Amino acid sequence: MAAAILSSPAPIAFENPKWGHVSKLNIEGNEGGRISAIRLCTFYKSQYERIRPDVLGWLEPVSKDASDEELRERFERDGVIFVKRVIPREKVLAMRKKYFEYVSSSGVLKEGTDPEDGIFCGGDPHKFAGPGVASHLGLTEAECDFLAKSVSAHKEEFVHAFAQDGEIMKIVQRLKPEWKDALLFRRQLLRSNIPNSEGTATKVHYDQIFLRAAPPTSLTAWVPIGDIPPESGGLIYLENSVPIGLEIEDEFTKLNANLSDEDRLSAFNVNMTDRGNLSRDAGKFARERGEGRRWLIADYEAGDVAFHHPCMIHASGVNRDPMGRIRLATDLRFADGAAPYDHRWANKYFVPGDGL
Repeated sequence: MAAAILSSPAPIAFENPKWGHVSKLNIEGNEGGRISAIRLCTFYKSQYERIRPDVLGWLEPVSKDASDEELRERFERDGVIFVKRVIPREKVLAMRKKYFEYVSSSGVLKEGTDPEDGIFCGGDPHKFAGPGVASHLGLTEAECDFLAKSVSAHKEEFVHAFAQDGEIMKIVQRLKPEWKDALLFRRQLLRSNIPNSEGTATKVHYDQIFLRAAPPTSLTAWVPIGDIPPESGGLIYLENSVPIGLEIEDEFTKLNANLSDEDRLSAFNVNMTDRGNLSRDAGKFARERGEGRRWLIADYEAGDVAFHHPCMIHASGVNRDPMGRIRLATDLRFADGAAPYDHRWANKYFVPGDGL
């Protein structure tokens, strides 16, 4: 049984001490020019719409040393919890360095720079599209060496070891004390977003669309692998959106009732839109389906982790990192191994076009 999520949004008055109020941000949108709010990346530039400052807010962080009761209350109330310094910073940066050393033969890094910095080499960013992006752009491993290296990295021991970090699992167990056997799915997705790459940010969605072979009881840990300040394209969350996600999934369940079992579970069946995504226009989605809810942004630092409900609606911004850093993160998903869970995710590595 999924934890109850409150149906009325809690007031969020937090202001980031480094960045201040969101209205003070001056983050570049996908179509160029400086703006005073985030524009989310869509596949076609013509579908962009600025997200006004009055519908932006900060995702309030919490210390990993908070009580179990506070962590669970915040998670059940908000559908997401942004926990600071879960993993030692040096461990995260070591993972970042190892990853970029692994893919460096593709030419993705600027010559003479430290792999840990992950500075993009420049040129056409679409030639270095990574997992979760390349298929949208029609690229294959055969024609994109960076993609091929990024995909093969998922099977490397250094990636496994990082995903199995004990501190992440401790937070999972604290958030889900009712689970008898906390299970980390093998399938994860190392997402690398090249600076100024149009059409490659994550569109509006919730995870349960891709995890339909089980009830919405799983848990996602989104792990930044390096610092991801607001302008660098980190995840943004639609506040108090779990009730909306549950409602939309119920609508899809009814639409899919007469499909075959395989199609009914697919995020890409005839009743779905835009490869399982809900919208390419985050501003419009927030105003209309979100009934004016705010998009919550964060200043993610190496070691932080955001944990969210499978029906929490989220997206990402465009990577406009001023230093040209590649945004790197991974999605880790957990479930109770003693209860029904989506076995499609449990024992397989990510491969492009795997239907998930």
